[in-house]
Amino acid sequence: MLPPGILEKVDLKSPATTVALLKMNAIVGIQATVDANNRITRIGVTCALCHSTVDNSVMPGIGRRQDGWPNRDLNVGAIIALSPVLSADKKAVYNSWGPGKYDPRYNQDGKNTPLVIPPAYGLADIKNETYTAEGPISYWNAYVAVTQMGGHGNFSDPRLGIEVTYSPDLVSPKLAALRAYQYSLASPPAPAGSFDAAGAERGRLLFDRTCATCHVGGSGTDNNSGTLHAPAETGVDGAYAARTANKAYRTTPLRALWQHAPYFHDGSAATLSDVVAHYNRVRTLGFNADQQRDIVEYLKSR
Repeated sequence: MLPPGILEKVDLKSPATTVALLKMNAIVGIQATVDANNRITRIGVTCALCHSTVDNSVMPGIGRRQDGWPNRDLNVGAIIALSPVLSADKKAVYNSWGPGKYDPRYNQDGKNTPLVIPPAYGLADIKNETYTAEGPISYWNAYVAVTQMGGHGNFSDPRLGIEVTYSPDLVSPKLAALRAYQYSLASPPAPAGSFDAAGAERGRLLFDRTCATCHVGGSGTDNNSGTLHAPAETGVDGAYAARTANKAYRTTPLRALWQHAPYFHDGSAATLSDVVAHYNRVRTLGFNADQQRDIVEYLKSR
């Protein structure tokens, strides 16, 4: 989006530079209308704010877009907490989330169990996008657009007591194209040399023998057939599930796991080793230390 060499010449901390970049549509996830006097008259966020990042090819935080990648550096709560209309108590909640997390229910029910921002790639074979599978992909896109991002559209879910109506509805006509674009985003392959191939092959055999009962087929989730899992079944915290329509969790598809730690809906597993150790204990899988390492190498290859 930018002329060659311009980033080396400008002050990237200057508000004037920010306005100029917005005018050129060069900031991922932010769109603005700038008048002839270089004043921002309208500004808003897009899905890319949380579900895209850059490859840092120019400098940290600046480079080519990587759409669908979860923005785990972004501190959404801290940004929201800057709003002068919020009470001190609400600011404290938003500031508690930390980078890479967001609670998509807090402004609806007032409870606070932030989630790890998920990837938006690798959805072509996935029926339900979210950790708790309330509905298909366009359901969640509409929910976020209308109830979280302030889009002028319609969203209704009697199960959650949510009913938002605008006229005209500017969101619903865009959902099909948005879903098609998400379907086009493939999961990024594991970088060459980032895992032990022999260990990954041994791990695949172990995975297929046990974990594949839930992480099934090409989709990597048994939720495509409607299966959900109670929190006690998976050994994860159930506080977020309790706030949702289904009160349970979907099996998360395994998409580019090398790329987006931490893991589980709440980020409670810092590494893939932690994930494997957790399920080895909760599901009584009986894997020894070497076998657990092999499964980790397989997961790194996904």
